[in-house]
Amino acid sequence: MKPTFIGIGAQKCASSWIYRILEDHPEVCLSERKELDFFSYHYDNGYQWYERHFACGSVAKAVGEISPSYFHDYDAPARAKEYDPRLKVIVSLRDPIERALSHHKHLVRLGFYTGPDFSFEAGLAQNPSYVEQGLYAKHLSRWLSEFPPEQLLILYMDDIRADADAVVRQVYRFLGIAEDHRPAALHVKANPSYVVRNRMLDIFVKRCRAGAKALGLRSLWQALGRTPLRGLYEASNRIDSDAVIPAMLPETRAQLHSVFDEDTRQLAVLTSRAVSWTKE
Repeated sequence: MKPTFIGIGAQKCASSWIYRILEDHPEVCLSERKELDFFSYHYDNGYQWYERHFACGSVAKAVGEISPSYFHDYDAPARAKEYDPRLKVIVSLRDPIERALSHHKHLVRLGFYTGPDFSFEAGLAQNPSYVEQGLYAKHLSRWLSEFPPEQLLILYMDDIRADADAVVRQVYRFLGIAEDHRPAALHVKANPSYVVRNRMLDIFVKRCRAGAKALGLRSLWQALGRTPLRGLYEASNRIDSDAVIPAMLPETRAQLHSVFDEDTRQLAVLTSRAVSWTKE
């Protein structure tokens, strides 16, 4: 089936939460895998490969997927428009400095950044995408050059924190689906930051999860996740990232404020909304 909407990020800006508040809506059909990355990394697989990920019933009024790589990918906007100029596009943004810090914590969690210095400053020095992905006006302008503003819904994490119910209704209204549905994940924090104690055990659990889904046992895996086993595993193999990653230095934050300042002003013009990033 052909999707009617895509979520494009930015990365570490509540895309997992958006996926979850759509996942259990009876009128929404999502790709089972959250990030298909078709318009960014897998475009050469073709439309047929893409559309095979949407096994939807006749009741679905909104069909889509969420891939944060689309927001900053240079070619994704034009590819998405060529595929279907009627696509609805959901964008989510947050303070770019906090986004960069969350990006760093995410790479530490995945084991892509291995230290020995786990500080944000050390990660920033070796990964320019921490800044690049936070240049929201730069990336959003490409999407607005391909799609009219009324086909883009721009969300802010500050608004989600302030009134998640209102944001959920806003998303549902944008997609043309029933606004009175109350998702189970409404007030659940998605992707909390942590560092694993035993990387091999973490890989084993993830492979088990993938295997269960491949065998059609997704509901069984989800049921196991609601038992005390999940809590025991997380308590034994996860450490809060703040215990491993030192707080960002004040001078680093000040420097990044100056880096993002002009882009933030441009974002306010693009969106006709005054942007006031707040510290988490």
